Amino acid sequence: MNADVQVDVIVVGAGPVGLTLANLLGSHGVRTLVIEKNPKIEGEPRAVTLDDESLRTMQAANLIDEVTRDVVLGYGVQYFDWQGKPFASIQPTRQEYGYPKRNAFRQPVLVSTLNDGLARFATVQTWFGHEVVALQQTIDHVTCTVKNQDGHTQFVCAPWLIACDGGRSAVREMCGIVLDGATYPERWLIVDLAERTVPLRHTQTFCDPRRPAIRLPGPQGALRYEFMLREGDRDEDVLNETTFRSWIAARVADDAALPLVRKAIYGFHARVATRWKEGRVLLAGDAAHLTPPFAGQGLNSGIRDATNLAWKLAAVTRWGAGDELMETYEPERRPHATALIRMALRIGSFMQPKTVLSAALGQAALRLACLIPACRNYILQLRFKPKPELISGYFISTQAQPRAELLPQPQVQHRDLGLVRLDAVLGSGFAVLGWDSPAFRAHAGKLLPSGAPGRIVAVVPCEDDFLAPADPDIALIRDTSNELRNVLDRLQCVAIVVRPDRYWYRLVGPQDLTGAPQVPQRGIDFFPKPMTSPL
Repeated sequence: MNADVQVDVIVVGAGPVGLTLANLLGSHGVRTLVIEKNPKIEGEPRAVTLDDESLRTMQAANLIDEVTRDVVLGYGVQYFDWQGKPFASIQPTRQEYGYPKRNAFRQPVLVSTLNDGLARFATVQTWFGHEVVALQQTIDHVTCTVKNQDGHTQFVCAPWLIACDGGRSAVREMCGIVLDGATYPERWLIVDLAERTVPLRHTQTFCDPRRPAIRLPGPQGALRYEFMLREGDRDEDVLNETTFRSWIAARVADDAALPLVRKAIYGFHARVATRWKEGRVLLAGDAAHLTPPFAGQGLNSGIRDATNLAWKLAAVTRWGAGDELMETYEPERRPHATALIRMALRIGSFMQPKTVLSAALGQAALRLACLIPACRNYILQLRFKPKPELISGYFISTQAQPRAELLPQPQVQHRDLGLVRLDAVLGSGFAVLGWDSPAFRAHAGKLLPSGAPGRIVAVVPCEDDFLAPADPDIALIRDTSNELRNVLDRLQCVAIVVRPDRYWYRLVGPQDLTGAPQVPQRGIDFFPKPMTSPL
């Protein structure tokens, strides 16, 4: 079959996950084609929360300023009991990844920003109004049959295809992959409003067994209400404006007459695809996992998928890595995505008490727990959220550190640029980050994968000045907050090899900077000249 178009990566779906992936691939110079069956970008305001990790990805895509212009940064959540009295709140102040943990946004605005961002890249094309109707695979490529709205058919060929086409993924179905898990009977009514007049920026969650409800303020005066429906509620009744505006008035009277933007009824799912890879086709976002809405992590999990995939696709198409690198995607992402689904279900059970008695008991228990400072801090700072770490995949584990962690992103002082976020210094590829010393300067470059872009970043302690001679091949920064000292000390190393997605690949001890032959370590390198002996 002769292809009409050949690219490195086909992305199916121009939602926020697919467009994020396309922007990241564009920044790496990967030839990418985005195929979307709808004639224009999605206009429905579905997801409403971006977390700190997602904003870090927007920074990696060089779109952070454009995105945050339309975001309410750093909102919290207030919980109200069955009597309407406040009993708990989550208002995290930590920003270990460089941004607030909870941020309100409007999905149509984000999608438009991401779509506009693609204009920066000559290597990225978008085809709206085109649908993938069939696909075939060989040992080294996948070919899609693509039909436009006029019925014209083309064949598109690429080494890799990423399905970002949502929970009803047609690509997933073509691959014969099914979703495992549960769809729950509870349904919710969403009401999106505009021109809110109450300035409170925090989400309010009403844990009332008679009618659980959530009030979510957004940017530019946007406001969303979500109401749990009861068995016996009829769609035509709850979608009647008189009905839901009376529910809104019972919560915040000033919201009841606001202009209506959208109303919809949805159910929720906790389902994960039985496998995320079929040959050269990989699933991402809702095509791979469906997350209940209660933790605001569905889209954020999808953006993590895109972040994980982007550099690996660049590595296998541009940097000379072997295709087996793509086998690490699912083992790295599935455990964390599944853990977030479990967290969302736990939060949902608390938000949806079945009876007044169960509500009173659960809410009283949380009130008592918050009297204990350690418990209060655990809840207030959102420490119950599963930690971003890798159980297995592309990293060299040690007995002391069997799991790879996402590196924090503190502000650091660059010798020439002043105060910047750490990722601005690390660059878009691999990096070796470690304490400045003659040994580090002499040997750090040998720790970077051959063929991949990389930087060497030398760190001086907070209490020291920049006295070492300048070197054009080494970025010099000062650890102004002692955050990097804390990380290096905790991991018991003097340097870290950092992946493009900011997880560590390897922890470097003093013995690794001597130039002496190294003892083989457990791990695997997919680049032409391995840093260590492979498995």
